[in-house]
Amino acid sequence: MTDVPRLPPPAPAPAPAPADGLRGHCAALRSHAHRLRAGAAALEWRGPQADAFRAEVAALADRCARAADGFALAAAQLDGVHGGVHGGVQGGAHGGVTARGTAAGRSRGRPPR
Repeated sequence: MTDVPRLPPPAPAPAPAPADGLRGHCAALRSHAHRLRAGAAALEWRGPQADAFRAEVAALADRCARAADGFALAAAQLDGVHGGVHGGVQGGAHGGVTARGTAAGRSRGRPPR
């Protein structure tokens, strides 16, 4: 019997770029925000407690949307490392978040409450 040379193991698949991961989180958060708003709108419960519940759900949906905007901005900035000035952040690629926003969603110009 002859020895058959062994082939090297296949190379692992390349890891996704960090910006791609951020874009994936962004899409998931936008989906959550959409589902939260749709669920609250479809709720048949009425009264002051229902209104308070809807307000809380709307606030949570807004937080998801703001976080998604932050992820989109971060992904655009990461792309900018390889893609030139601001990586396409200008022109709306950041989903409506200005460069002045912070991770907490506050403008740097205003003190926290």
